[in-house]
Parts: sequence; structure tokens; C-alpha cells
Amino acid sequence: VMSRLTFVVLLLAATLPHGRALTFNVDPAKEECLFDDINSGTKVSGSFQVSTGGFLDIDAKVVGPDDRTIYSVQKETEGRFTFIAHETGVFRFCFSNAMSTVTPKTVSFTLVLGEGSKREQVAKSEHLTPLEKSVLALGEGLQHIQAEQEYMKMRERMHRNTSESTNSRVLWWSIMEAVALVAMSIVQIVYLRNFFEGKNQSANRRGV
Repeated sequence: VMSRLTFVVLLLAATLPHGRALTFNVDPAKEECLFDDINSGTKVSGSFQVSTGGFLDIDAKVVGPDDRTIYSVQKETEGRFTFIAHETGVFRFCFSNAMSTVTPKTVSFTLVLGEGSKREQVAKSEHLTPLEKSVLALGEGLQHIQAEQEYMKMRERMHRNTSESTNSRVLWWSIMEAVALVAMSIVQIVYLRNFFEGKNQSANRRGV
């Protein structure tokens, strides 16, 4: 019983996904790359979103250890990808702001590494019971939930930044409108006062 329990614990540990979330700036005409050493057979899920800068677009690509491009998009505000690592080695996740010459971009990036060859080796060590199959399904479900949560966090952060920027613009526009109305009122008052003062002076001259 103890060995079976130990096997279930190891199986659960192998199936639990681990991920990371980063937010960084990409300067104009520059490219930023993130590197991760990933085992062959590992399920890799990622998502990115541009939260500030210019037209909120970026070029993104994922390159394998053999320099093969696995995922590539251009001038996108957000994107998602999922693939199985075809070999063990260092994978590159690159974001290019080459299209911009002035504006830096702020990119939020999430990477989740799920089940892989280690889990498969553990699973093949002996016949799986219904409980162990449930553990595998639970691990895969947790990976999917984690990826969705990170993606929704990024979307919420981008929408919040957009809302704050819009509110700030509306506030400044309202201030400018108020200043313009006050200035116009002052000009009208001065004009009318000068107009009536001029008429009074003309009437006094005629009376004299």
C-alpha cells in the first residue's frame, strides 16, 4: 500500500504544471528573448499581450534548439501557443519591436510547462489503476486552468491600463473644455463692458 501511495504522489508531482509570468519592456528597434531548457515530450503553453506602447503590437516567435521556428506572428496585440517539445534543449521565446523607431512596448508573457517525458516514464513503470488515471487527468486539468488564469490576468491588466488611460484623457479633455469656457466667458465680459462703456462715453460727449 505504501509503495502504491508513493507512486501516486510521484505521479501527481510529475503531472503538476509549473509556470512563470513576466512583464518587461521592449525598446524601439530592439528584440528581447527569453530562454528555457525544456525536455523532449514536454507540453509547452504560452501567451503574451502588449499592454502599453504605440499601436499595442509586437512580433513574436518561438524557436527550438535546432533553430526551427515553432510559432511566429507579426504585429499582434496578443497571442497564444501550445506545442510538444520535439527535442531536449534550450527554446527561445522572442519579442521584436523592430517596427517601431520611437515607442517602447510593454509585454506581459506567461509560460506554462506541463506534463512531459518524466511523467510518461513514471506512468509506464507499472499498470495504472483508476486512481492513478484520475491523478493524470487532474494534472492535465490543473495545467489548463493555470494557463487560462494567467491569460485572463494579462487581459484584465491590459483592459485596466486602457481604462485608466481613457479616464485620464477624458479628465484632461474636461479640464481643457472648462478652461476654454472660462476664457470665452472672460473675453465676452470684457468685450461687452468695453462696448457699453464706449456707448456711454459717446452719449456723454453728445450731451455736453
